[in-house]
Amino acid sequence: MLRLSSVVLIAIAAIGTFVLAAIYGYILLVFSGDFDTRLWWIGLVSAIFALGFYILYAATANRTILRPLAGAFFAISVGGFYASIFSNQDGEFTKLVWAIVLSVLTVAALAGIYMMTREGEADAMRRAQRRLTP
Repeated sequence: MLRLSSVVLIAIAAIGTFVLAAIYGYILLVFSGDFDTRLWWIGLVSAIFALGFYILYAATANRTILRPLAGAFFAISVGGFYASIFSNQDGEFTKLVWAIVLSVLTVAALAGIYMMTREGEADAMRRAQRRLTP
């Protein structure tokens, strides 16, 4: 028998999944635009969702669900932006400039994630060394 809080949590997750699927379905199937424009919107929406999931992770410290979701949407956003850059009909110099800008932002985000991971590991080691007094 499920408790009411578990049922509500499952319902929230189902509604969130439906909303995500509806947004991506709209962008991919209904949105009228070039393919590279759709990819750009996929990248932007994924970046917004990645930021939202990261903020939820920071608020709850849920490493089992929210942190992987933030990482997955970050990867989708970077892939969408890179695909948008390389599939459009702009000049080669413009593609190069946008690829460099996106690469710098991606490396900065990954460096931040790496530093936060190291801080989390240091906190875990510090907590493991504490001794309980009898």
